[in-house]
Parts: sequence; structure tokens; C-alpha cells
Amino acid sequence: MKKFFLSIFMSVLIVGFTTISCRAEGGIRQKYVNYKGVKIYTEVYNYHSNSNEAIVFLHGLGGSHVHGEFLYNKSNPYMTITLDYLDHGNSGHVPSMSWNTQLNSIKAVLDSYGIKKVHLVGHSFGADTAMMFAEKYPNRVKDVVLLDRAYYNFKDLEKFNVTEDTMNILEYESESGLSYDEFLQYMDMSWNNDITKTWDIHKNVLLLAGNCKNFTGDPSTGTPSLAGVISMIKQNPLEFGIDPDKAKLLPNITEGNVLDLVNLLKEKSSEFGDVNKKFSVIQTGYAHGDMVRDADAMNAMRNYVIEYLKNGNRHINKSKNDVDHIYEHSVYKYNFLH
Repeated sequence: MKKFFLSIFMSVLIVGFTTISCRAEGGIRQKYVNYKGVKIYTEVYNYHSNSNEAIVFLHGLGGSHVHGEFLYNKSNPYMTITLDYLDHGNSGHVPSMSWNTQLNSIKAVLDSYGIKKVHLVGHSFGADTAMMFAEKYPNRVKDVVLLDRAYYNFKDLEKFNVTEDTMNILEYESESGLSYDEFLQYMDMSWNNDITKTWDIHKNVLLLAGNCKNFTGDPSTGTPSLAGVISMIKQNPLEFGIDPDKAKLLPNITEGNVLDLVNLLKEKSSEFGDVNKKFSVIQTGYAHGDMVRDADAMNAMRNYVIEYLKNGNRHINKSKNDVDHIYEHSVYKYNFLH
């Protein structure tokens, strides 16, 4: 997808790279955590050697600790840990990945810092990881904030002709540090996972739902929908840096498919707050990728997280009409997992 973004969205990408949150260098510590002989890169903001409670940010597939830097802010009083998953960023690589490896490696990070209770904040694939971790290690989790995932299964999208091949082709970025084979392992973990099995956790969970612009596109800026992107790729795959044989794996997706998909996601996110009394939802006005890339969106995400934690998870209005309409612009890419 690199040629696609270079040729059509260069101005958008420039905005995206320049609005990443500023690092509060003075308050950051770096540390490598050993997990079965492999190093996991971590950073800590507001480090306290005697703290046994912290926020842990879990990034999306192909992302890194950088996507959690929006929490490095003086408004955040909590010790906050960000990390690179195995195979990602500055962390080491393993022969194969599984959910057990993913969750146990995160537990190793908590153990290394002496953290007994954690506030999990996860974006995209990281939101799924947060719920999976809370299911497996409930005694280590205090509460969870989900940035636009874990309220539906990826297999739900297949009825709209969105397949795993679609994600494999559109989502992989070599700059992530993941090899393509490593990426496929994570994709299989995510695509074949039934995240609804984690909905029985007895934890306070806040979902910050996105506005689905990563699927619908934005006519005001000439940004095509998912259907439009796939149509263009299938017509001229080499122009977008995609192997023609891979492009043949892309299904035909109509604008009607996209509309039905978006309606499903809005319905699923709205219903998430009814799963149990501990779950709450805010329908934000921000696109999926913007949440950890755009300055305005990141400020909003940080405010939501810190307010939720400071108020003991009690301030959320569970009304389905609780929508954040503040939205001025978007630097989103076609991110569904990261």
C-alpha cells in the first residue's frame, strides 16, 4: 500500500507523522524485559520503584510503544508502561506466536516491574489482547479501556466479503519490523479468535468506539471507501505495490457491503454496553487509526482514559446517545488492526 499512500495521500501522511504526540523525555525510563531468553522493549512514564499499580498500553498489530505516547502527559498521574510486542519494534523475535505467548510475555513485563494490578489500555489488536489478558489473569487486572476493538469478531465481517486475505493484503507494512510470515501468524490469531468469550470478565470496561471512516472513506477529501480501494487495487495492483497474484485474492466488495458493515459495527458497539453492568461505551467522532496518530484524537483519548480512572470508572453515562461530536479533521489510514 506504500505507493498508494505516496501517490494519493502524501499530504495526509505528512500531517500524520507530524502530529504524533510529543515525548516527555525527562520522565521516561527504558528497560528490556527478558522473556524466555528474548528481550521485550519497554518504556515507563512516571516511574515509581515502589509502585505496584500502573497503566499498561497495548498497541495494535504492526504498531509499537510509540502509539502509547499520548499518555506521556502531565495530566496523567499514573505510572504508565508502553512496550513493543514480540516480533515488533525494538523487541526480539520468536519462532512462532500464539495467544499464550502473547499474554505470558505481557505478564513477564508486569512481573519485571513488580506491578500487581494493572489498568489495561488497548488499541485495536491491543484491545483484544487486553480482554484476553483480563480473562486469563483476572487477579492482575483492575480495569480495561478499549480503543475501538474487542466488541466484534473479525469473522463477523466475512458476510460483507471482507476476508482474512483482504486484511493480509491491505494491512501489512514492512516498516513495522514484522516479517510477512510473522504478520500472518498474528493475523491468524486475531481472525480466528472469538473475542466474545472474554465478555464474562468481572471488570469495569470502557469502549471508546470509532466512527468507521476507515471503512467509509471521506468524500470531502477524495478518500475512497474500502470498496473503492479494493476496486483500484484489482485494476492496477502494481501501481499500489501489490503482487498481481495477491490482488486476485481480493474479493469484490460493493458500497452496499461497506454500508452494511458499518451499520453492523455501530450496532455491535452500541450493544456492548448492555453486555453487563460493568461495561460502558462512548461513541467517539474519531477514526480508528487517528486514535493513536492524530493530535486532537490522542488528546481526547488521553482525557477519556485519565478521567475514567480518576473517577473510579463511575462517571460514564451509559446512554446510547452519548456521542462525542468534536471532530475537525482526519489523518487516518486504512487501519483495521493497528
